[in-house]
Amino acid sequence: MTGPVPNSSDLDRFVGELSGRVTHSDRFDDQRASASRILERERDRYHTLFHSAPDPYVVTDRTGTIEEVNAAAGVLFGVPGSLLAKRSLADSIDAGARDDFRTRLDGLIRSGRTDKWLLALEVRDGRIIPVEATVIVAPERDGRESLLWLLRDTSVRLRTEESMHALNRSLNARVAQRTRELELALEGEQAARKEAEAANRIKTELFARLSHEFRTPLHAVSGYLEILQQNIHGGLTSEQRRDVERIHQAQEHLMTLVNMILDFAKLEGGQIELVMAEIPIEETLRIAETLVAPQFAKKSITYTHRPGDPSLTVFADREKVQQIVLNLLANAMRFTPAGGTVDLDWRIENDMLLIRVRDTGSGIPGDKTEQIFEPFVQLRAAGSVPSGGTGLGLAISRDLARAMGGDVRVQSTVGLGSTFTILLPLRKHTAAGKLSASSAAG
Repeated sequence: MTGPVPNSSDLDRFVGELSGRVTHSDRFDDQRASASRILERERDRYHTLFHSAPDPYVVTDRTGTIEEVNAAAGVLFGVPGSLLAKRSLADSIDAGARDDFRTRLDGLIRSGRTDKWLLALEVRDGRIIPVEATVIVAPERDGRESLLWLLRDTSVRLRTEESMHALNRSLNARVAQRTRELELALEGEQAARKEAEAANRIKTELFARLSHEFRTPLHAVSGYLEILQQNIHGGLTSEQRRDVERIHQAQEHLMTLVNMILDFAKLEGGQIELVMAEIPIEETLRIAETLVAPQFAKKSITYTHRPGDPSLTVFADREKVQQIVLNLLANAMRFTPAGGTVDLDWRIENDMLLIRVRDTGSGIPGDKTEQIFEPFVQLRAAGSVPSGGTGLGLAISRDLARAMGGDVRVQSTVGLGSTFTILLPLRKHTAAGKLSASSAAG
């Protein structure tokens, strides 16, 4: 049976449809080839990242059988990655923990969530390595599930932590030991301080008691000497009068020493009170120098006083200022040879009173200028005779000046002499050094 013969237009339409189908099929094949190339490129990129990752990665099936490992995992296990394939990950777990590992693995598959485990991994050389594992259940592919394991060796961190703990324990032990040593040292220091304070208190009390005990007979000697000098029991020959005068001088010298020791004892015990007031400078200095002027004349020492404004005053204790000046003048007299000179002058500088006592004595070595202010220290040139002092005058003078807010300083050149300077504030100051001070109106 013969069908109808198509005309030309039908034939053209059929050819066109057929051509369109062929063109569409070619385009689909191109797209599929392009997708295949992209997929291959992504797969290569994944494998590159997987195998070059610094952390160990392992891929297993749902039973824990190893399917793929990267290079870092091979290093961790101690065997090439190709030898790990098809092995069960459970075989590399410490034998005592394998049953627990399989139980947890079943639970993980059922839950389908990401989890973190701590595993004891047995490597090729038999060592057990603590490993922190992050386990990810991958989506099903080809009808089966895979597990992705990110492993991290924590042995280095644990060793570091243990080292830190050991270091902390060592440091704590050393700190505790050092603390105890310091406590013992502090206890010893406190005990030594108490002993020193007790010894100093005993010394001060002894000085004070001896001074009082000496003063009583010395006053009696002075009274009897006055009786002899007044010829109450008959006249004295010239020789006897000369001897009495010498006895009187020795008695006055002893009384001066005793008073100085008593002052030092009071200073050490903090028992001296300062009566602070506005006092005339020039008048105070004049009174002090009258007590030593006869000794300058007797020793043939030229003494010069350069006066200042008689109306100027200073806030100080008059008696203590006179004592300081008298000590410095007596000191200059003792260490200045016959024919020498001693000068006293004063000036105001930056709200401070500066009183200077200059002498032409033997001078003081530079390394001794502070030592001379220590109690009972006396310096003298080789071959010279002792001066007869106690070594307390300069120490007392500096302490008294500092108690009034000032100071005593010295400049000296060996062979040329010394200059002692008393510094006192012109106005009222609260500094009272280690002394208690009471202020009087004035």
